[in-house]
Amino acid sequence: LKMSSQQSPLRADGGLAYRRTTFYSNPSIDFSDLKTGNTTSNPFNVFQERLVIAMIGLPARGKSYISASITRYMRFMGCPAKLFNAGKLRRTEGLTGTDAGFFDPKNTSAAAHRESMAMQCLDDLLEWMPLNGCAVGILDATNTTVERRRKLIDRCREEAKFDAGLRLIFVESVVNDAVLLEQNYRMKLENDDYRGVDAERSAADFRERVRKYESVYETLTDAEAGKDSLLCYIKLVDARQLVAHNIRGYVGQKVVGLLGNVHLSPRTIWIVLGGETVNDNEGVIGGDPGLSAEGEAYLDGACQILTSLVAASETKEGRLLVLTGTARRYIDAVERLHAALDAADVYAVPSDRMTLTLAAANDLCEGLMDSTSAAEWESSFPDEAAARAADRLNYRYPGAGGESYRDLVARCNDFLGILEQSAGDSVVFCDRAVFRSIRGYFLANSIEEIPFLEIQPGILELKRTNHGFKASHYSVDVGLATTKAGPGTKLY
Repeated sequence: LKMSSQQSPLRADGGLAYRRTTFYSNPSIDFSDLKTGNTTSNPFNVFQERLVIAMIGLPARGKSYISASITRYMRFMGCPAKLFNAGKLRRTEGLTGTDAGFFDPKNTSAAAHRESMAMQCLDDLLEWMPLNGCAVGILDATNTTVERRRKLIDRCREEAKFDAGLRLIFVESVVNDAVLLEQNYRMKLENDDYRGVDAERSAADFRERVRKYESVYETLTDAEAGKDSLLCYIKLVDARQLVAHNIRGYVGQKVVGLLGNVHLSPRTIWIVLGGETVNDNEGVIGGDPGLSAEGEAYLDGACQILTSLVAASETKEGRLLVLTGTARRYIDAVERLHAALDAADVYAVPSDRMTLTLAAANDLCEGLMDSTSAAEWESSFPDEAAARAADRLNYRYPGAGGESYRDLVARCNDFLGILEQSAGDSVVFCDRAVFRSIRGYFLANSIEEIPFLEIQPGILELKRTNHGFKASHYSVDVGLATTKAGPGTKLY
């Protein structure tokens, strides 16, 4: 990097207040969008990094879940990302339900077919990869031999002759924990290869498939990396230990940060839309109002449903995490949940519950428009509703503290990391904008889709699966949920 600096006075009277502006000359960074009047608040629009992430690992080691986690995180943060799965390609070719014999390395014709499909997936990925900006393509395949990995390296380096921003990173997932492995096996049997097949027969066939792969598996070692100084890799062991080798660049570091949060244990997250407030009744947005009587009734009903769901959960491991913002209505909701859990003797030991209140989980800040009514919007800010409707993602409320949805996504990043890390079940109380962000993140919506996600009153359940999360909705039939929303928002 070449660096130069200049100092500019901040005070018109020539005082000693200075700011330092540092300019970096780096071919991987594109400053063309930073001209006056064309600034961007999304760093993924600036960095010129195209990553090919190739998974490594035996079946049922969490590769598909990790791949999906990287994909949804990148899409959530505003970086185009797409998953290319070799197993899915095999099934589209009419080989759904193929038994363990297809994965026997001694079956030369099948081995050649599997090799061809893996390379076809890589070719499809490279065909999809844009030539400018940021993008991440994930090759979800076993890639268990040095020979296969060498082919991937050679193919990507050939492509990099035409795209200097293209890099290959291997991500290997190793699972030695017997309990975790058994959980992964059970989830793996939910995929299309075993749909409608006897459970005992499916389990036996899958374990035999794993043994076929184990017979040729070559884990990625320092010796392999030592033969190639450009080799980049991340290795996860039981999703608890992480080794990062030669990972550089903004996007690569973001992947490392994500994988430091991800774990493979099953768990459930419940997101609860807040109750009606006194400001909702008066048509005022923002502020820190208390709950209305209808809002209290709604949250009491929601907490009764939550208590039943938490008590029946099959993934009760560790502590129950309750996460919310700092406003009065959120604290009230949490207190009602704890009262319901106490009454039902669920997570009865206080240390089994952890409550976390974070300003990052507060709703979108309306800046100057905070605590204003619709009539005041029209009289004092006549152009704002149209500006917001024209660009819901990037529109920023005017005044100090005013936020856009893109700002909100950035600040949600920290507490989403906490939800990723939590080994036990979690409950989140929030309003619509934060609800959209959490839902969008875990269900792999792009950042452009998040401002338009429809949020229903009640509880959204997100249950961990082999490839990500499955969503279910529970209605609350008493009281009223909050109607807090910006101008032009369709509630439901």
